[in-house]
Amino acid sequence: MDLRHIRTVILLTVCGIGNLISPLEASLKPIVIDAESHELKGKVTYSKSFSAPVNTTEYALLFDQDLQKQSSGGYWNVHINGKLLGRLEAHTPQLGADKKHDGFHRIGLAVPAKILKEGENSLTITGRGQPAVLRNFVLEPHPLKQALQLEAVTVQVKTPEGQPVPARITVVNQRGQLAKLYHARQPTTAVRPGILYTLGTGDTFELPPGKYTLYATRGMEWGVARQPIVVENNQPQNQTLVIAHEVDTTGFLACDSHIHTLPGSGHGNATFEERMITIAGEGIEVAVATDHNHISDYTPYQKAAGTQTHFHSISGDEVTTHNGHFTAFPFDPAQAVPGGVKGRNPLFLKNDNWDELIADMRKKGAEVIILNHPYWPSILKGPFGRFHFNRSTGKRSEGPAFNFNGYEVVQPANETPDFFYALEDWMSLLNRGLKLTAVGATDSHTVNDPVGQARTYLQSQTDDISQIDRQEVYRAFTEGRATAAAGIFANLKLDGQFGMGDLVPAEGLTDSSKNQPSKLTATLRVAAPSWVRPREAMIYVNGRQVAQKTIDSTLNQPTDQTLEFEIEQPAHDAYVVAFVLGDGITLPGWTTYGKATQAITNPIFLDVDGDTKYSAPRVTAKRLLAAYRKQHEQLTPALQKTLLESAAVTADPAVLLHVKALLPVKVDQQPE
Repeated sequence: MDLRHIRTVILLTVCGIGNLISPLEASLKPIVIDAESHELKGKVTYSKSFSAPVNTTEYALLFDQDLQKQSSGGYWNVHINGKLLGRLEAHTPQLGADKKHDGFHRIGLAVPAKILKEGENSLTITGRGQPAVLRNFVLEPHPLKQALQLEAVTVQVKTPEGQPVPARITVVNQRGQLAKLYHARQPTTAVRPGILYTLGTGDTFELPPGKYTLYATRGMEWGVARQPIVVENNQPQNQTLVIAHEVDTTGFLACDSHIHTLPGSGHGNATFEERMITIAGEGIEVAVATDHNHISDYTPYQKAAGTQTHFHSISGDEVTTHNGHFTAFPFDPAQAVPGGVKGRNPLFLKNDNWDELIADMRKKGAEVIILNHPYWPSILKGPFGRFHFNRSTGKRSEGPAFNFNGYEVVQPANETPDFFYALEDWMSLLNRGLKLTAVGATDSHTVNDPVGQARTYLQSQTDDISQIDRQEVYRAFTEGRATAAAGIFANLKLDGQFGMGDLVPAEGLTDSSKNQPSKLTATLRVAAPSWVRPREAMIYVNGRQVAQKTIDSTLNQPTDQTLEFEIEQPAHDAYVVAFVLGDGITLPGWTTYGKATQAITNPIFLDVDGDTKYSAPRVTAKRLLAAYRKQHEQLTPALQKTLLESAAVTADPAVLLHVKALLPVKVDQQPE
């Protein structure tokens, strides 16, 4: 090496290579690719040619994006010169966001070194995602981190005792919109714009400079932590968010019996790996895998993620037809699905005969079968509408028998005109004599939609995940030893000893000292976290509201109250249920979008007539009518009127309704 080369090496060493390159970088200017707005929709894609030099280092592609609806499996993929840079992801609207803002977010994607070529280059966006509007495409001649001035934020979530806890972190900007999180994905996280599910031990993401608010939640049993932050360039920060367990559900297990993944169902956006983190992050203790016509096994993914101690998983199937959807479990993932084959099946099975499918579910091992979202996609197009369901009597003019174990009464996908609609239909079916457990479940297909926002609390002898007895889980569903919940936990007891699914014997309904019917004491425990406000509790007997109380909840304080009601003993066998209503949730990360928080307890049955069993109002109506017919050869209009006005019939509006329905249209016609 000659003296000139040695001098050059010394110069580079002393001055620094970065100082020699920086003037070159400073001379590069952003390249405006396209300033116009373009809508991507259906088969309409985007393509634009532009001139640029070769990029020897990473560049950044910046653009404005308005994409509000979550992907259901298809995405818009962004390429430069055929190289995939990333995909477009939705920023779902938040109820508390600035309504005056136009909905656009500035998005950045890294362009790796040497992707650009001298001269003409091509930017394309292809695929099949949700409708999106894009504008102001600019190529910045700097790495993404520098172009957006990204800075690191590390967040831990802990209990008050200092233990890490799985949680959902929601990040909104100063306009209340979900903020895109950069460089956040890890094997033990699930990330979407403004959302990061974590195991709580500490995860890092990057944000552009600005004001943000961090929220940490873990489903309806836990409190919320709020932390405003200011992100500034070259100032990384660490945050610890503390959340407490605020709702005691000892003796019950939190179950979501309706959960999907993208690989298993073919649509949605949650991978198996992500789903393990979201289930843990929402505090679900029993998770049922219910991909469409596919039996998924969470076990290996739980092991890889380290979430075995957080929840117990069961392999199930959403048996999906054009005639309705059913959750059924348990199943063996190595076997064929009900009505289909092993492995991948069509989204909708060809066979939509409920009787045949339910028989096949039972044959293949299902102990629990649940009718899903009966009002989806609408009341008229759902199973109840198609079978011409009579909301008063529970009769269906056509369709198969309802020979499943329960149905989703509390379900975000149920589109109903008011908060009482699903409850009233369920009680009409109970009055008719069907024994159907009220179930709460989410049908979550995505990372965004919280698993367990609607859930079922199952009575259990253990609260230890490792000691869960599956048979006890199945019995809780089939025997109605459960309460459906969406933000509010409720537990109903009669006379301090009889709970959901129990039969109160006749001797328990009589005041022995006076040898006359006694009043029943119903105690209802209502509990909710500090960010949910229960407002009203109602008691129903055979579908009729017999008591109501206002709940004195306090803003930003957990609710845990036991309400006491005195109930007159009914004249006939009956069931008792409780319904609790609360405010809808606007909290980012758990927004209910106008739907109320609620809880529905499953029935406690009363054996009033002392025959050691429960008879539904329709069964009682048939018995009364049969006895009356024995006394009279023909039920003339006058005799029918007398029957309808009798004390035995008028004592219970549900019995009266069914006696009317059973009376013949013509005097010589047999009742149905």
